[in-house]
Amino acid sequence: MKVPVGRVARLVLLVLALGLLIPALAQNPSPAPNNTVVSVAGTIWNGPDSHGRHYVYEFLKDNTLHYTYENGSFTNGIWKQEGDSIYISINNKYSERLGRITGRHMEGDAWNVKGEKWTWAADMK
Repeated sequence: MKVPVGRVARLVLLVLALGLLIPALAQNPSPAPNNTVVSVAGTIWNGPDSHGRHYVYEFLKDNTLHYTYENGSFTNGIWKQEGDSIYISINNKYSERLGRITGRHMEGDAWNVKGEKWTWAADMK
């Protein structure tokens, strides 16, 4: 059985190309997607709300929130993170925040028991 020289040459080139390509792929795995969200546990964030108040949020590892603003510093908050979503409750749900984390920035909506609504934002320190 005769195999045409052109087919043999193409097969040899294909094998050589795969021989070069496979080790290169093994050494350079795909990077993690840019939208990977890391846990906020143990981090500090700060930023304003739409009422003009500036907050510092410290997300403690036990899901307790320590926060500071012009009225003082308090550790009566809790937080919960699910993927890029963050929920914050302050002073036994007196006020609540729900936001989205994008990289080192988070922002969202807030409300309180009086029915007031506002927005907020924070950046990781």
